[in-house]
Amino acid sequence: MIAVFPASLAEIVKLVGRADGIEGINEEIKLDYCLPELRNKPVIGKYLKRTKKTYWDVLREIRPKLILDFRVENLHSSGELYSFAERIGAEVLLLDFLTVEDLVEGGKIIAEKTDGDFSRLGEFYERHLSRIAEVSKSLEEKPKVVMLYRGINVVTGTNVLSDAVEKAGAESLGKRLRTERKVYPLKKEDFIRRFGDADHLFLLTSILTEEEKLEEIRDEMLDSAEWRKVKAVDEGNVHIVGSALDRESFMRWSPRLIPGIYQIGKLVHGKVFPDWRTPAKGLYRLCGVER
Repeated sequence: MIAVFPASLAEIVKLVGRADGIEGINEEIKLDYCLPELRNKPVIGKYLKRTKKTYWDVLREIRPKLILDFRVENLHSSGELYSFAERIGAEVLLLDFLTVEDLVEGGKIIAEKTDGDFSRLGEFYERHLSRIAEVSKSLEEKPKVVMLYRGINVVTGTNVLSDAVEKAGAESLGKRLRTERKVYPLKKEDFIRRFGDADHLFLLTSILTEEEKLEEIRDEMLDSAEWRKVKAVDEGNVHIVGSALDRESFMRWSPRLIPGIYQIGKLVHGKVFPDWRTPAKGLYRLCGVER
């Protein structure tokens, strides 16, 4: 039996053919477009409406053999999780994705740990990453990109989304922030000083931030003389992209990031980059949620 906290890792478990082994889920997984078959599974944790909680009693009842989570920004203390797992005889696997290659390797590890089959997912990665590399290699310019969560929270160079930007033939300015944190908050004045040369800003939705809220933030930016000191704002290059769990969200630490790279490339390079809809449909076919 498998207990999975992040929806992104549950997607990987499904794509290596072991969704049937998942017996405990984080509450957010119920919202995941790719995982309809898991919505009635016992909830072992929640991170909705900024409420962090782990249900140790449910975990104890399930008694999983494997517990999956990210090494960063956990719903709980990793020490507490390891201690709990030791008491019930479970293995804990904590993963961290700094690059897209780490994401691919993480899928292989999950397949190995769950007795899954990585072949179909591996072929999907190989085919699209090869195509993306070929397209990106032909690009002459590398636009400067900053990604933001919930206001002015910058995606840093230790976040796999930063590497996705690079894969799309752009430069991720979040690397300028020397920090191990995946997302770093800044005041507006500091952001403008550090990132005034950005060519594109990406505002990311999440399970906590709906697109309507980001539309308000974008409109405020575009109407602000102070924000127009940022090149991307002055030129109107402020994009809203999905990092939530709906069908249109691809900025996630899961195989969804492959169509996400195409989406980034399309927004910053235009017609020269292939459309994201084809790889998205291919991924959803692999997930079994679309034909």
